[in-house]
Amino acid sequence: MTTQFIVNEKGERTSVIIPINEFEDLLNAAQVHMEPGPKYKAMMDQMLKEEEDGTATYVSLKEIEKILPRK
Repeated sequence: MTTQFIVNEKGERTSVIIPINEFEDLLNAAQVHMEPGPKYKAMMDQMLKEEEDGTATYVSLKEIEKILPRK
């Protein structure tokens, strides 16, 4: 089976059909790139330490929503 494209009425590609083995290869490659980096690991280590020693600060979802931009 070859890669197939689904197009809309304007001929623009909107979807793709690929063989399952190619899909699995793409998933495996993406997983390699999704490994957390050293900054993320350090942040998680710090969070776990704060959780253990009782210095963690908890905030509500409303507080987080104030900080994060809406899309």
